[in-house]
Amino acid sequence: MNALTLPPAAPLDTLTYRLLLSLQEALEAAEHQVVSQAGRQLCEHLLEHYQPPAMPAAERLALAPWQERKAKEILARSLHARLFIADVAAQCAMSRSHFSRAFKKTTGMSPQEWSLDLRIRRAKELLADETMPISVISLECGFADQSHFSRMFGKLTGTSPLRWRRLNAPRTEAAA
Repeated sequence: MNALTLPPAAPLDTLTYRLLLSLQEALEAAEHQVVSQAGRQLCEHLLEHYQPPAMPAAERLALAPWQERKAKEILARSLHARLFIADVAAQCAMSRSHFSRAFKKTTGMSPQEWSLDLRIRRAKELLADETMPISVISLECGFADQSHFSRMFGKLTGTSPLRWRRLNAPRTEAAA
């Protein structure tokens, strides 16, 4: 049997070393029940003695800056496609539920709310072009149809897209 050798820079306590040896022996003997037991004992010992200090709950719930950036990029790229939050969460190395809570803690909005807000902001930009039909704007912003777009726009802005366009369209001075 090959003895487990320890790197000089990473000394282990005696119990960890013994548990590693018993796990190695069980693996070499292909004794699945013993492997499971030895692995569990090693994990319990390592968690008990080497677990890093717990982060405050507030830090655990927020996204890391790279996760926030990546999530927003993915959400912004998918305005026209059906996107599953579980897929975004996986790309941020998180579970769906933890990602959703952390995203809301970080941005103040759920991923769905943030995505909808982005689509409405884009619609407002497009509404400035009075020649562009509202039905085209609704599709351009990822809505299924003009009716759905109008309902969601009204819900978030308090007015219809047409009324918003009339109130916010760039004014052109009439030639005197």
